[in-house]
Amino acid sequence: MDTQFGIVVPLWSYTADGGALLERAAGEVGLDHVTVPVVTGALSAFRLAADPERPYFRTEGGWHFPPTAKLYGASGVRPPKAAWFGTADALARLREHLDRLHIALVVRIELRAVRILGEREPHLGQRNAWGQEVPPAGLCACNPSVRELLRATLEDLGRYEAKSVELANWRPDHVVWSTPPRPAHWRDPAIRQLLDTCFCPACRQTAERAGVEPDQAARRVRVCVQRLIDAPPGVEPSTEADEVVAAYCAARVADCGLWLQRLAQADAHRDCRLLDGPEPPTSYGDLRPVAQLYRLPADSPLDKEHFERLLQLQARDRFAGWSLPAWRPCFNAAASLVFAVSAATAAGVRIYDFEGLDEAAPDAVTWLKQAVRFARRA
Repeated sequence: MDTQFGIVVPLWSYTADGGALLERAAGEVGLDHVTVPVVTGALSAFRLAADPERPYFRTEGGWHFPPTAKLYGASGVRPPKAAWFGTADALARLREHLDRLHIALVVRIELRAVRILGEREPHLGQRNAWGQEVPPAGLCACNPSVRELLRATLEDLGRYEAKSVELANWRPDHVVWSTPPRPAHWRDPAIRQLLDTCFCPACRQTAERAGVEPDQAARRVRVCVQRLIDAPPGVEPSTEADEVVAAYCAARVADCGLWLQRLAQADAHRDCRLLDGPEPPTSYGDLRPVAQLYRLPADSPLDKEHFERLLQLQARDRFAGWSLPAWRPCFNAAASLVFAVSAATAAGVRIYDFEGLDEAAPDAVTWLKQAVRFARRA
């Protein structure tokens, strides 16, 4: 497969600048695709590049296109429409613009991060090993209603004729919003993984079908967390994987992976991509025809040691693509971005989403042009 280069274009920034940034990137960089977040959680941005007169933008999240209500009846969940775009259909306008530029459309769905859905419909969210609801953790990827909601969303997006669909963080136990519990998280990162293990009714049923006793797994999680917290300073407590907990997690990951494969096969006219990160994800294994992408952290400089670890992760998991920032603070100069993209391409990365251009200085497009030019030569 030829290497594909694209940028992430939020609809709110596209509306603010009338597509000026898209036109410039298409002309100077040369783009194969544009990735558009169409379902997101709450977020904010400061976009001097896109809207210097009104740079601050905030949304509670939801569906950033007009949802077709009748398609969501089977899920029993009403999709919340983001308030910022009123009655307009910015995605349709962007789709027409991309047609004129001969650039493919990719839609990104971060459905699990729609916190207002979890608050409105608590039964869709994750539960911890104590049976408590954890709304900040996000919606559960094993929940049948959440899965049906995603399927309906994909059907609804069909009218925009996207080439590909990116599903962000669609894995059991992946927490999309919660902050680390203190002081437990700082005592031992192993606690984080245990606290994030979901024991909602859907996850329990999935484990039972695989022959794993969920009550026993929940008890083991509670015991392990207590043991880690009780360990005195300077003493490293045992963090060996509990067999029951490991089997419980593996059963749900396997079920979710098979469901994703069926979903992708039923939607054969569009490529399906799974986007994870910035923490190394639990591997699904071979997910054909789903292409797996890795999302680099954007809020800190990418030093040499960190980048070498990323290349090791790439060698281990063979991600089809990376989603990465195109500007500071991740990259402090054009040369660092050029090197990173060239090295990643040599390591087998074939799909790129460059993020944050709408919040960066104009020079970011020049940096990106240089990085793509060198990578294409390689």
